[in-house]
Amino acid sequence: MILALLLGCADFFAIADTLEDLTNPMVVQAWYIGVEPLPAGMDLGDSGWGAGSSARVMLADASSLEQLEDSPIDDAAVELEVEGEGFALLPESAGNFAATSEDGLPWAPAADTVLRVDRDGTHHLAMVTPGAPSIDLPESIEAGDGLGVSLEGQDYDNVMVTVVRLADGQTTYDSLPTDIAELYRLTHAAGSLEVEIPGSAFREPGAYAVGVAGLVNADPDDYEGVNIALSALTAGSLRFVPMQVE
Repeated sequence: MILALLLGCADFFAIADTLEDLTNPMVVQAWYIGVEPLPAGMDLGDSGWGAGSSARVMLADASSLEQLEDSPIDDAAVELEVEGEGFALLPESAGNFAATSEDGLPWAPAADTVLRVDRDGTHHLAMVTPGAPSIDLPESIEAGDGLGVSLEGQDYDNVMVTVVRLADGQTTYDSLPTDIAELYRLTHAAGSLEVEIPGSAFREPGAYAVGVAGLVNADPDDYEGVNIALSALTAGSLRFVPMQVE
C-alpha cells in the first residue's frame, strides 16, 4: 500500500531521497562546546573545561535500532572544520572521537562549522555556532542548596550546565551527555531551557564556578549521508560565573 502511494506521487524521487536518509545506517551524534574568557582570577584547574573548547563525536551503526550503544563505529576518520580549517578528532574509546583546545581546536561564535566523517564516503553535518547565553545567578548560596538556571526567552534548543569546585578543580555537577543514547535524548527531546542543579553540587562551603551554555542543534537540512532521524550536532559556549557557597 505504501509503495503504491509512493509510486503514484509526483515527487517520488524526493521521497526516495528522504527514505534513504531515514534508513541510512550511519548515526552521528556530536557536541561542540566553547568556553568564554573566564572572569579575572578564575582558574578551572584540572576540570574537564580547564582545557577550553571541546568536541566529542559518537558514531554508531543503525542497522539494528535496538541498542545503538552496542553498535559503535571505530573505523572512521573524523574532522571538525571551523571557518574552513580542519581539526582531527582522535579515537578515545569504542565509537568515540574527541579533541580539545590543547589539540588546537578553536571556538568562536557565528563560525561556519562542518563535522565530516569519512567512512565508505563522506558524511557531514553543518551549522553556525551560537554565542554564549546571558545568565543571572546569585553571588552566593548556602551549602547544600540547589540552584535553578533558566535561559527562557533566549534562542536556544537546550541548556547545558557544569559546576566546578575551585579549591581542587573537581567537577561536582555536569549535565553533558556521556554516551550516544543520552546525547540522542538531549538533541531529540523537546528541550527545556531550565535546569535545577542539585544541592549535592554545593555540598561543601567554598568558591565554585558555575558554567552555563545555551545549545543549538544543527538543521537536518544541513546533514548529508547520515541517518537524519537519529543523528545530530549540537553546539554552545559555556559562560562561567563565580559562586560563593557559605
